[in-house]
Amino acid sequence: MMTNPPLNVPRLIVLIGPPGSGKTTWARTHGHGAVHVSQDDLIDAITPHGFEHIYRPMYAEAEDAVARAALKAGHTVIVDRTNRTRAHRERWLQISREAACPAIAVVMTASKEICLARNAARQDHRLVSEERMERMFAAMEPVQPGEGFLAILHDTATMEEIKEQLSHEHCHQTR
Repeated sequence: MMTNPPLNVPRLIVLIGPPGSGKTTWARTHGHGAVHVSQDDLIDAITPHGFEHIYRPMYAEAEDAVARAALKAGHTVIVDRTNRTRAHRERWLQISREAACPAIAVVMTASKEICLARNAARQDHRLVSEERMERMFAAMEPVQPGEGFLAILHDTATMEEIKEQLSHEHCHQTR
């Protein structure tokens, strides 16, 4: 039995928000039938004791490879990482263009205080230092309509709402 069947239209859903903003929870809640590309999970797979700067290019290549393979196979992909700047998001938009599929941004709306509290409650190597959290908050760039996303939604959006958005706005392209 296939536990992760392709959905009717492959799409790339890019989650955007600082650590502790609810990206992973959103992906787990709404991502049934989608491939979850989690920066944290791939880091754990490559270097089980946490992030190591020397492996940064390998982490990125692993994320890209999983996303490309899943889209090629007809799956929806949810990208779970901060995606805090336009430059970070452009990487995913390029992959969506290569796959001729729509990209949708889902912006997390948790307050800075909630993100800091959730991060402080982490008990493992995923705990981000307060200094790094502050740098991430300072670097967050709001998603702009001209970036290339089919839609920019907030974390209250469900997968059904995303599908509905596609049925109204996306012209199916020859693959």
